[in-house]
Amino acid sequence: MPRIARFIEENGFYHIISRSLNDTHILRDDKDFIHFLKLAHAAKKRYPFHLFHYVIMNTHFHFIVQALSHKMLSQGLAYLKWFYTLWCKRKYGGRGPLWQERYTSIPIENEDYLYNCGMYIEYNPVRAGICTNPVDYIFSSYRKHHSGITDTILDDYEKKFTSSQYASIDYASDLAKDLLSRSPAIGSTLFIGKLKRFAMPQNGCPKK
Repeated sequence: MPRIARFIEENGFYHIISRSLNDTHILRDDKDFIHFLKLAHAAKKRYPFHLFHYVIMNTHFHFIVQALSHKMLSQGLAYLKWFYTLWCKRKYGGRGPLWQERYTSIPIENEDYLYNCGMYIEYNPVRAGICTNPVDYIFSSYRKHHSGITDTILDDYEKKFTSSQYASIDYASDLAKDLLSRSPAIGSTLFIGKLKRFAMPQNGCPKK
């Protein structure tokens, strides 16, 4: 399926994915993950955007966000990745870029789809074989949404589904199949059709 034009709309919702170069493990221990989340918190304060769900893995991260402006979101992601690169280079050494140049932004139609997208990314550690229950993986937003554990980096929104659905690994597995079908956006057929009219690339470089 052809990729949707990369278009960051003010107040639009997006699934953001950014990966390390060559899938290198750039987050290697708990201190790395904790520092990354501190930087994400700082990025949100400096270049405001709303963050609803996240998962941080060894080689990449997923954010479900609302872009308050294209510039702020791009600068926030650039800030996060740049300062984590400095941390990683000081700690582990090495030369050259840490991240793949481009990040992926998948448009999400509205709040009705945020919960499903959040569940999908929060089950990443289960699909990767790191744990059998997403509540056991502490570097994601799952515990906040499912167990009520405080996570100050997250913004709230009205959820459309029940907690029993959220706790169901079968439901998440079915959802993953849908989202892995390579649809270029998440939403109604009408929404996806409108996005296909844009001509910009889906992937893009955060502005420095």
